[in-house]
Amino acid sequence: MSLLQTNISPPFNITRLSHVALTSKDLDRTRFFYETGLGLEVTFQDNDYLCLRALEETSHHSLIFERSDVSKCKRIGYRVSEEDELAKAYDYFSNLQYSVNYVDRPYQGKSLHVSDVMGTPIELCSTMEQKPSQMQNFHSHSGGKLAFLDHVQITSPDVTKVYKWYNSIGFRLAEYTANDNSDEMWGVWLKRKNNTQDVVFSNGFGPCLHHFAFHTPEVSNVIHAADVMASLDLGHTIDRPPGRHGIGNAFFIYFRDPDDHRVEIFTSHYNLIDANQTPKRWDLSDTRRSQLWGFPAPKKWFYETTEFENVKPKKPNLSAPPVTLEDFLEKW
Repeated sequence: MSLLQTNISPPFNITRLSHVALTSKDLDRTRFFYETGLGLEVTFQDNDYLCLRALEETSHHSLIFERSDVSKCKRIGYRVSEEDELAKAYDYFSNLQYSVNYVDRPYQGKSLHVSDVMGTPIELCSTMEQKPSQMQNFHSHSGGKLAFLDHVQITSPDVTKVYKWYNSIGFRLAEYTANDNSDEMWGVWLKRKNNTQDVVFSNGFGPCLHHFAFHTPEVSNVIHAADVMASLDLGHTIDRPPGRHGIGNAFFIYFRDPDDHRVEIFTSHYNLIDANQTPKRWDLSDTRRSQLWGFPAPKKWFYETTEFENVKPKKPNLSAPPVTLEDFLEKW
């Protein structure tokens, strides 16, 4: 398909990714992993909930964990610019016959629940309880020195369909992967803030959460995070070792938490502000898109995900398997 013109006058104004809500079988183990290991700040914990945030964040939370016997992602949260935008979103989705409702969420202002065209559960909020950031409390910085929640990646059975849906509400395409010699989309990097992505959709069994990602300001912090996790006997949680993505230019490392949710720590993506900047295309066979140098990702990195609560994943329409580490080694 041809690329869509960005909708510069969306029906309501989403400003950025806000938070991710997940489940945990053991909140204490989850807390140790994220607080002691990766360096996030705990802002609340009781028997059933755990809230965390990163160093530069002034809002109460960017991660929420709810105690459960199963590992799921509950919702992807986005921020809108003001409360009036929630009413616009409610009217917009209601007119399109989507199931949409207002909800009360702890530490958040008025919030709204809806699901996207593929069934991914979304939460919109306009305000959240504010707390001073830890940005300049340098004595408290630890782990990967994570600055802020940057993006999520979601596997989708129909990337083209979900791209059209998010374009209609104002998300802009920054980069994309297409099947070689065609315009069949394998992945799209979509944004509302001024860098390369708030949400990524990649071809696969879904919708499922592939990972969520925190930005850190220094490459050395990515390496230090690995050292800290190893010193805590958590080195086995490294899911993909450090490398650099071609797409977005991020220097990265991936971990799996105690519930197998995948979290990325990265740095060095770029600003994308000018409206006339053309989205960058990558062919699916070009392994530099996933790693600019080094070995490809293992098969599990592409195919192991977290399912959304009460959402049944579907097989992808596009049959275009990525090049994996196993494929590479077989030919080496």
